[in-house]
Amino acid sequence: MLKWISKTSMILFLVAILTSCGGLSKAEKQEFYEKAIPIGQEYFKKYYDAEVEFNRYEVHLPMSSTIVLYGHVKDDPYTSLSLSLSLPSLKVNSAGGPGDFIKKRKSEDEANSH
Repeated sequence: MLKWISKTSMILFLVAILTSCGGLSKAEKQEFYEKAIPIGQEYFKKYYDAEVEFNRYEVHLPMSSTIVLYGHVKDDPYTSLSLSLSLPSLKVNSAGGPGDFIKKRKSEDEANSH
């Protein structure tokens, strides 16, 4: 019984340490957000010919090390979009939005032909 309590305590301690490590300050999160906005705008312009506005974000650390931008197509607040980027590289992972919108994504060849 004592071994079980000891192991359980150790596991809880490790989980607490791992989930608290790797956190960013509010200022650091805001800095990533501000750097990610033009990357996201360029991504949607290049692959969807769409002007977008981002209005909020979430930072997912330490498990996935991503920042997700949320916004909408400019002049169409009902077309909600999201963009997931890796941290700290800010490389685009994936885009989300209405199915009809996302299906219109250009291929690499189409996007780079301009």
